[in-house]
Amino acid sequence: MDNKFFTSKTQNEYYLKVSFECFICVEANNGKSCGTLLSNLDFKKGKFSQFLKDAEKELNTIKSMMTLKVVGSSSFLREVKSEVEELTFKDQKYVQRDDKFEVVFYPNEGKLRVSKEEAKKDDNKVINVLIVDDSKTIRNLLTKVLSKSERINIVATAEKPSEVEALIKEHKPDVITLDIHMPEMNGVDLLKTIYPKYKIPTIMITSISIEEGPLVLEALESGAFDYIQKPKIEELSVVGPLMIDKVIEASKFKTNRRSSSSIINRSNNVFNKDCTIVIGSSTGGTTALKDILCGLPSDIPPVLIVQHIPAVFSKAFADRLNGLCPFTVSEAIDGDVVESNHVYIAPGGQQMKIKERSGKKIIQITDDAPVNRFKPSVDYMFQSFENAASKENLIAVILTGMGKDGAKGIRKLKDLGALTIAQSEESCVVFGMPKEAIALGGATEVVHKENIAEKMVEFSQSFKRKQAS
Repeated sequence: MDNKFFTSKTQNEYYLKVSFECFICVEANNGKSCGTLLSNLDFKKGKFSQFLKDAEKELNTIKSMMTLKVVGSSSFLREVKSEVEELTFKDQKYVQRDDKFEVVFYPNEGKLRVSKEEAKKDDNKVINVLIVDDSKTIRNLLTKVLSKSERINIVATAEKPSEVEALIKEHKPDVITLDIHMPEMNGVDLLKTIYPKYKIPTIMITSISIEEGPLVLEALESGAFDYIQKPKIEELSVVGPLMIDKVIEASKFKTNRRSSSSIINRSNNVFNKDCTIVIGSSTGGTTALKDILCGLPSDIPPVLIVQHIPAVFSKAFADRLNGLCPFTVSEAIDGDVVESNHVYIAPGGQQMKIKERSGKKIIQITDDAPVNRFKPSVDYMFQSFENAASKENLIAVILTGMGKDGAKGIRKLKDLGALTIAQSEESCVVFGMPKEAIALGGATEVVHKENIAEKMVEFSQSFKRKQAS
């Protein structure tokens, strides 16, 4: 062990304060062990592999007779697990710490004590909410629903857009709920005025009409965190908890995660079109999907997408993408034959699955029950591909979103031969769905949103190489 990393308290005890690093130790059967600290840069330079070689010499043993113990951030643990996937240890133990942590290490006894993970400040923080809606009934209803959470405090309500800025300055809300249709100006125009200035996470409130579809999509592209349907009394038992969840998630949102609109550079590389791409997404997904699809080459294999979206918005979303992309993007229709150069968006409020008939993939739209509370559901679509004859030429992608829909499905597809991608935490609006997929071992690679289009092309070419060999 390299003592330069540690402050020695006694001859055989080492006390470490670690910040965004990884502590690794290996323990032999006789209880003795050695350890080291590694930075991300050290890891990329191969110092982890060198440490394992040195440890075998130091402890006079082999890896299959050693226990590997690792303490570090979630991203570092993924790197280590990937590195040791082909290695055989007696046992492996991992402790995740995504912030500063303390370790007491006893190399002669093989003992390791790790400080408890501090509760995140966001987990108990009271969330101050400003409600903006021209309807007194809706203002009262939103107040009633959101106040059921002990974490949410309604600091003010506004009837008109002209009242909002003064209330922001006075109450400094953590989250705003914003109606789309109001007097003076609509909610999207108000968002464009206040969001660049105050960067407050904002949830759009919509009545779910066909006319509002394009406005909601414009709001999401202008910085809105998400949208929710105006609640009806008879729906409160279902809609209420979802509204509370969205407000809590919005309060955690770091505005620097959502990059401003920019010119998308389309990939010049060539797809192997003898594959199929399936994508699942939720909160933040409409913007992520637009960026990814606009980064694809003009000639693509078939792409099937489940985005958690209300019924009347899915067609508006597909139409918007169709106007931006050189290939066809449409809301999927029951009986569609899956073809290259076509992207199929699952219709909101329905389920989408795939069936194979005479060697062709056929889309089926059903009214089956929600899965993981969602309709359409990512897991529902992924599950339908488990029996597809060409799943070994399948690329599955899980993008930003709340919850865990798609995590189990993408893990199963990976086990069956699919290549899989999870969007990286720093590029997600909400890391929930990718995080769950990664935790289950469902991601072949974790990729930043800006690189997902290129990674899909690369994965498709690996299928081509396998076929050639």
